[in-house]
Amino acid sequence: MTTIANSTETEVPRLPSSSVQDEKITENLPCVFFEVNSTVLAFHGPLIYEAKVLKTHKANEDWIINAEGKHESFGDNPKFNVDDFLDKDSFFLHYQGWKSKWDEWVTTERVLENNEDNRYKKTELEQLTKRKRKKPSTPSLDGKKRDSLDKLDKGPPSKKAKLTGGKSSDPTPNIQLEFNNQLKYILVDDWEFITKDKKIIDLPSKYPISKILTDYYEFRKAKLATKDQLDILDEIIQGLELYFNKSLSLMLLYKYENLQYLNLIKNGQVSSEKKQSEVYGIEHLLRLLISFPGLLSQTTMDGVSISVLVNELTELLKFLTKNIPEYVNQYVNASPQYDSLARA
Repeated sequence: MTTIANSTETEVPRLPSSSVQDEKITENLPCVFFEVNSTVLAFHGPLIYEAKVLKTHKANEDWIINAEGKHESFGDNPKFNVDDFLDKDSFFLHYQGWKSKWDEWVTTERVLENNEDNRYKKTELEQLTKRKRKKPSTPSLDGKKRDSLDKLDKGPPSKKAKLTGGKSSDPTPNIQLEFNNQLKYILVDDWEFITKDKKIIDLPSKYPISKILTDYYEFRKAKLATKDQLDILDEIIQGLELYFNKSLSLMLLYKYENLQYLNLIKNGQVSSEKKQSEVYGIEHLLRLLISFPGLLSQTTMDGVSISVLVNELTELLKFLTKNIPEYVNQYVNASPQYDSLARA
């Protein structure tokens, strides 16, 4: 099946940078001592940068090791604050591509090994924080946004709501997915809990998307007769999970959730090995599914492929409805520290 392309991004404001935030999101990281001239990755504010270790200091030693391996005094290093760094392993870093005025001493907690997993973190954080300032959009129902959510909150709509994608020059079928009231109410509550009540979903989910899709595959394969049908089902499920992982930070998070995602990445709960679909649950999956008609209308998929995909997604929505009690997650109150940083 053709890969979905050219998806529309939801812009999210840049996350705040603060020493308090740095403490919160690096406290669980393993500590490693890096030698001089090592190339490392380092936190600076909410982002990770490539850096070179120019000098090192081991906790409670009375000297600093320079790039030539020689001892230097604290007096020769005006940026070395004895009160801050004497009893800690610390490193004098030069950030690659930045002027030397940004060189600084940092403790071990802010420095990462330059490996594949940490480069993944770097890329995800850049993707999350580089958005232009713009009001975050809410999931759309019947082609509308917040006003539709308000109407749904007051009571069931008078007729079934349909999700309709934009127009396309290709002769593709009209793309529609029907969300029943139970699923729409999950999205309404989701929006209100996060944007109004300032709560966040308790993560990792007890029933993550990867498990939900596995359950769905086992449920559906019993109803399919041929190997070709099973292959198509497998391709759709794998593609859906892959697309979720790629699009989560681009278009599926409310601003208030950005800091939570940032913490998950920096604490290793989301990584190149443990994907987003292993952490997030049904609420975020529904946010993706409700966006699909608009996304599909922008692809080069042929009409037959789109029809097959839409039919399978319709079956998935029915399956999710039957399993709401088991799959739905709890919302929890954010800590005062989280709330302060997330609102900034």
